[in-house]
Amino acid sequence: MNDSTLSNVLSSVQFVQAPTGRRLAVMDADDWLGLVEWLEDVEDRQVIRANLARLRAGPEDSGATPLETILDEL
Repeated sequence: MNDSTLSNVLSSVQFVQAPTGRRLAVMDADDWLGLVEWLEDVEDRQVIRANLARLRAGPEDSGATPLETILDEL
């Protein structure tokens, strides 16, 4: 989902008043799934940015756990 698509999705959201008085947002289910996927991508990029120096250091210098160790623990 790019920024213009995101803008279109967000502008297509409609608000309704529930009988309880709560205000609810209504949107297309496919748009909702696309929005969730986009948010997950944003979160992934934040995690990568926060750990970029460690990732660039390589597995040994970063203190990464070897795959074999993980597999042995399963």
